[in-house]
Amino acid sequence: NALFELASRAPSTGTAPALARRAAPRVSRVLVVDDSLVAGELQKNILVAAGYESEIATDGIEALDALRHKDWDLVVADVDMPRMTGFELTERVRADEDLRDIPVIIVTSRDTVDDRRRGFEVGADAYVLKREFDQTQLLDTVRGLIGRAKRQDLHA
Repeated sequence: NALFELASRAPSTGTAPALARRAAPRVSRVLVVDDSLVAGELQKNILVAAGYESEIATDGIEALDALRHKDWDLVVADVDMPRMTGFELTERVRADEDLRDIPVIIVTSRDTVDDRRRGFEVGADAYVLKREFDQTQLLDTVRGLIGRAKRQDLHA
């Protein structure tokens, strides 16, 4: 192969080119957890369009499995889901040594003070009401939480 021969004859400097040494930063990954296909797809599409990698889990059990098999930077979870609610999922994430630092945003239609309090008590980093759902607000919240988590990793 002529290209290989050319490369093998080139003088070696002993160091890789600067471009090859610097790995491209990994795209941030956001796991959307919602049993509503429409709501989950909407959130996923917003995130993908903003440059994030995103997948959907249909409940907390599926989400925990996904969280344990891939590195995630943030979770966006509905509250009312079968098998495991968003509150239970958030509680389990906070209790797991390997997952506890992943920011969690709860997106729900539950608008009571008690529900909001419960969301923060179980460890949610943000609580967004579906009726007030705004793409810009969601993306600003995601960026802020992922940025904060990455800054904390640098100082750890």
